[in-house]
Amino acid sequence: MGYCGGSKAKPTYYMLGDHTEAISIDFDPKAISYEDLLGYFWSAHRCGSLNSSQQYRNAVFYRNESQKQLAEASRAHEAKRLGMKVEDVTTDIEPVGQFTYAEGYHQKYYLTRHHDVRDFLTDVYPTSKELADSTVATRLNAYLGAGMHLNWSALLEELPSYGLPEPIRLKLEKTAKAHVGKGFRITSGS
Repeated sequence: MGYCGGSKAKPTYYMLGDHTEAISIDFDPKAISYEDLLGYFWSAHRCGSLNSSQQYRNAVFYRNESQKQLAEASRAHEAKRLGMKVEDVTTDIEPVGQFTYAEGYHQKYYLTRHHDVRDFLTDVYPTSKELADSTVATRLNAYLGAGMHLNWSALLEELPSYGLPEPIRLKLEKTAKAHVGKGFRITSGS
């Protein structure tokens, strides 16, 4: 989570300037393409809704000309799929410019419900960037947030490698086992 698309040198949540709240996704193009990521974006996005706030506006940010072209083509494809004119799509396509990580309390929101887990991870990853970029924090945030359809068996297998204190690990194992027992598992990967 962070801020981009604006001109302010060091935006913050309370001094955002002309920036927009956004996420930055680091991805391996051998594992998933930018085009595939755009497909996921459009499938979860309402491109006809207008948000008049610069902070929360609809936008796709690109890092190079190739990404720009793919983003514009995906917007046109989505408009056609929805029977809309491209100009009626309220999602901007813009260069990312400088991405600034949001303050630590904005990172990994779902972990705020689990203070012991969050406190431990904040000690291990003390900067906003370190916490945001942590695979362990990202995985736990996903499972503890919206993970009802994730592969909880995989989490059980991964937990010992996370380096968590025993009380936290045992608590998470109990949570994961409860979800596995309810049949919350997908087999196509998580």
